[in-house]
Amino acid sequence: MSHPTQLGALSDQLITLITGISEQDDPQNFNLCRTFTLRSFRNHKFGRTNQFDVKRSLDGLEEKFCIFNSEDLADALRDRLNELSRTSNEFIPEVLSLILHLSDQPLIKSNLKDLEFLKPPEPPPPLTWSDIIAGDPLTEDGIWDNVDFAADSSDEESIGGSQELSMAAGETQSPSASDENLGDFRTFLIATDNHGLDELRKAQFWVHQVPTKAEPTDVSLVTDGVEGLWLVTELQVVREVLFMLSGLPTSLFRISPSNGNITWDKKYASSHSSQALFHRVLDSFAMIGVKLNGLRTWTKSKQEVLLLQTFRAGVEERLRQYNGILSNIQERFMKPEQSIVVSLVEIHAEIRHRARPLLELSMIVSKLRNDSESSLRKFQHLELLFDSACLHQMIGDEQVFQFVARLFFECFQTYLKPIGIWMKEGDIQGHDNTFFIAVAETAADVNLGSIWHDQYILRQDGDGRIQAPKFLHAAASKIFTTGKSVVFLKQLGGYDGPITSGDEPKLDFQAVYQSNGLDSLAPFSELFDTAFDNWIKSKHQKSSQILRERLFSDCGLWRSLDALEYVYFLRDGALFGSISATLFEKIDRGKEAWNDQFLLTEMVQSVFGSLKCVDPKKLSVRSQPGKYGDIHSRRRSVKILGSISIAYSLPWPIANVVKRDSFPVYQRIFTFLLQVRRAMQIVERLRLLKDGSGSSISHDDDDGEAELYYALRHRLLWFSNTIYTYLTTLVLIPHTAKMRQQLSAAEDMDAIIRVHGNYVARLEDQCLLSPKLAPIYQAIISLLDLAILLSDAHAIYAGEKLFDTTNRSISIHVSQLPVASQLRHRRRKAKKSHDDTDSSSSSDEFSAEEADTSYISFQETAYGERLRKMREQFERLCGFASAGLRGVARAGGEPCWEMLAEELEWGTRGSSGTMAPA
Repeated sequence: MSHPTQLGALSDQLITLITGISEQDDPQNFNLCRTFTLRSFRNHKFGRTNQFDVKRSLDGLEEKFCIFNSEDLADALRDRLNELSRTSNEFIPEVLSLILHLSDQPLIKSNLKDLEFLKPPEPPPPLTWSDIIAGDPLTEDGIWDNVDFAADSSDEESIGGSQELSMAAGETQSPSASDENLGDFRTFLIATDNHGLDELRKAQFWVHQVPTKAEPTDVSLVTDGVEGLWLVTELQVVREVLFMLSGLPTSLFRISPSNGNITWDKKYASSHSSQALFHRVLDSFAMIGVKLNGLRTWTKSKQEVLLLQTFRAGVEERLRQYNGILSNIQERFMKPEQSIVVSLVEIHAEIRHRARPLLELSMIVSKLRNDSESSLRKFQHLELLFDSACLHQMIGDEQVFQFVARLFFECFQTYLKPIGIWMKEGDIQGHDNTFFIAVAETAADVNLGSIWHDQYILRQDGDGRIQAPKFLHAAASKIFTTGKSVVFLKQLGGYDGPITSGDEPKLDFQAVYQSNGLDSLAPFSELFDTAFDNWIKSKHQKSSQILRERLFSDCGLWRSLDALEYVYFLRDGALFGSISATLFEKIDRGKEAWNDQFLLTEMVQSVFGSLKCVDPKKLSVRSQPGKYGDIHSRRRSVKILGSISIAYSLPWPIANVVKRDSFPVYQRIFTFLLQVRRAMQIVERLRLLKDGSGSSISHDDDDGEAELYYALRHRLLWFSNTIYTYLTTLVLIPHTAKMRQQLSAAEDMDAIIRVHGNYVARLEDQCLLSPKLAPIYQAIISLLDLAILLSDAHAIYAGEKLFDTTNRSISIHVSQLPVASQLRHRRRKAKKSHDDTDSSSSSDEFSAEEADTSYISFQETAYGERLRKMREQFERLCGFASAGLRGVARAGGEPCWEMLAEELEWGTRGSSGTMAPA
C-alpha cells in the first residue's frame, strides 16, 4: 500500500473516532473533514526528531550517571544503546526521544533490578527419549510379551455388568417383586427418633402457647387478667436475652428499625416471679441491648480519618470479646459440667457487670455523635477516653478504668506516629488535619532568616487553642521545638538521619504501670504526663543539644552578640569616640552632608573593622535626609541624631535567634546613647571666655549671670553623665552578662530565643524606651537639648562681649559706650517684658510637644534671662522625670528606676540651692 493511500485510510479512521461521522452517514461533512485533515498533514511544520539531539541527550545522561557515582547505570545504558545501534529502524530516534520525554528523575528512580523483568522467560528444555523412558522404563516385566487378542475384552465385561444392573433395577421396580428381595433394602434404612423432634417443637414457645395453671408455684398468676399470657421458663428467657445481646433476632425482644429501641413482647410471663419484677429485668436487659446495638451500628459506619478507624477497630474488638463472654455463658447452660440452677436474676447481675465497660464506651460514642465539633476535632475521642480513665480511677472503678485506659493507649498509638515522625525526621505526614502542626501558608516565601518562626505553625481554633488533645497542650511546644530543630539541622547540613537518644521508651498501658503498679495512688493524668515526658525527652534532648552546639560553635552566636554590643551599645567608648567626634563636628559646622550614608558607612566600617567579632562588610549606615533636612534649625536638638540608623547583618542561623523586631530596640538604644554623648560633648567643650589679651571676660553688668552659667553647666554635665552611667553601668552591662549566663544554660532553640527576647524587652523598659515611659524619655531628651541651648546662648553672649571689648580698645575715648549700653539695656528690657507675657500664658505641666520646639528664643533676649529660663526648665523637667520614675518604681517597676529617681532628686535639690540668683 502506497503512502498516500495509507495516509488516507488512517485519516478516515481518525475522523470517525474523533467526530463520530462516517462516510456512509454524512458524506458531505465527512469529505470536508477529510480534505481539512489531509491538507493539515501535508502542510504541517513539524519535522522529524533530530537524531543528533537525541544522541547528545543520551550521552549527557550517561555522563550524569558517571558524575553522580552511578557507573552501573551508565554501563547498562551504554550496553543497550550499543545493542540498539545494530538494529536498523528509521523510527528509533523518535522512540528514544519519547522515552526521554517520559523519563522522571532517572538518576534517583532507576533500579537495575527492574531490568530482570524485561528478560524473556527461558524456553522449556526439548523432550528427549531419556525423559520419556524415565517415566515408563522399557525394561519393565511383561511389556514386550505378545498380546492375545482372542480373549474376552474388558468392554464385554462392562457390557455384561451393566445388563445385570439393569435387570436388578427392573426387578426392583416391578410390582410383582417378592417381599424377600425388598427386605434386603430395608436393612439400610435408619429408624427415626421422633422424641428429639417433639422436644424441639416444645421448646418453640413462640409457636405453641404454654397455658397458665392455677398453681401456687406460679407467682405470675397472683394478679388478675392473665388468661392471655404465655409462660416461659427462665432458661428460655436467658437464651433469648443472650441472642438479643449478641445482636441476633429473637421472639421475646423486638428491635425498632427507626431508632434502634428494643421492646419485649408483654404476652410472655415467667413462673416463680412477679410480672413487675419480670418486666423490670427485661427492661434492664433491653437497655443494655440498646447500648450495645448502638455501638454495633457505629462500627458499621465508614470512617475516613485514620484516628477514628483505629478507634472503630478497638470498639469492634471489645464487642467481639463481649460476644465471646456471651458464648461462654451459653455453653455453660448447653453443656453443663455439673448440675446448675438457672437464675434470671443471677444472669442479669453477671451480664450487667460484664457490660459496664461497654456501657461507658457507649456513652463516649454517643457524645461523639451528638457533638457538632467532633467533625472538626478528629481527636475528641482521645479526650473523652482520657477523661473517662481519669474519672474512673479517682472513684476506684478498676474494671472500667483498665478497659478505657487500654483502649485509650491503643488509639493514642495512631496519634503518636506522626508526632514521632515529626520529632525524628522533621516531616509532616498526612493531610487529614489531625496533626496540630502544619506548614505555614507563606512557607514558600520564607527566607532562611525567619525559617524557625515562619515555616511551621501550630494549628489553632477560633478561640486560640491548639488543635490537639487537651492533655497534650503542655507538651505541644516541646514537640514543636524538637521537629523544628531537626528541620533547622537539615538546613545547616548537620542531619545524619533520625535523631534519638538510646532506646525509645514504650508508651502503652503496661509501660505506664510497670514501674508504678496498678495499685499506685498517683492519678492517671500524672502517670501519663510522666511517661509522655520521658518519651519526648528521648527525642528532644539529643536534637536540641546538637543544634545548640552548632549555634554556639559553628554559627558563632557569641561572636554575633559581641558585635551587636560593640555596634549598638558602644561597648568600646574610645573606639566609637572617633566616629561621634567627626559626626558632631559636621553638625556643629552646619554641613548639609553631615548624614551622608555612604561617607558614614565607610567611616563606620573602617573603625569597627579592627574588631575581630565585627564583619565590616555587614555594617551599613542609613539616614533620612527628609526628616531633618534643615541642619541650621534642627542642630539645636539632639533629636537630629534620630535620622541616623546603623544596620548590622547577621548570619541566617543567628537571625533566627535575634529576631527582626529586636533591631528597632537596639537602634533606639544606640540613638539614645548617641544623644547623651552629644549633650556631654556640648557641655564639656564650654570653657571660660578669654578676651584678646588672654584674660577672662568678666560679667561686669550681670545680675549673677556667671553663677547661673557655671551652675547650669555643672548640672547639665552631671545630668548627662548620670544618664550615661545609668544606661551603661546599671542596665546594659549587668543585663548583658545575665543574658549570657542564661543562654549558656538554655536547653533548646526556643529557650535561647526566649532568653534573648526577654533580654531585649527588659532593655527597652529599663532604658526608658517603652511606650509607658515615653513622657519620662521625652523629658530627658528635653534636658539634653538644654545643653545645646546653653552652648548657643553662651556663644552669643561671648560674641557680644568680645565685640564690646574690641570696640573699647579701639575707641576708648569715644562716647559711644553709653549709647551702646543704653541700646542693649533697652533691647533687654523690651524682650524681658515680652518673655514675661509669654511665660504667664504657658503651662507648668510637661508635654511631648515641648521636646519638638525651642525652649528659649534667642532673638534679642537678655543673657541673664536666658539662663534663668534654662534653670527653671531644668528644675521642672528634672523634677518631672524623678517623680515619674519613682511612681512607676512604686507600681512594681525595676529597682534601677528608684536609684535613678534618687539621683535626679538629689540633682534637683542641689540645683535649687546652687543656682539661686545672687
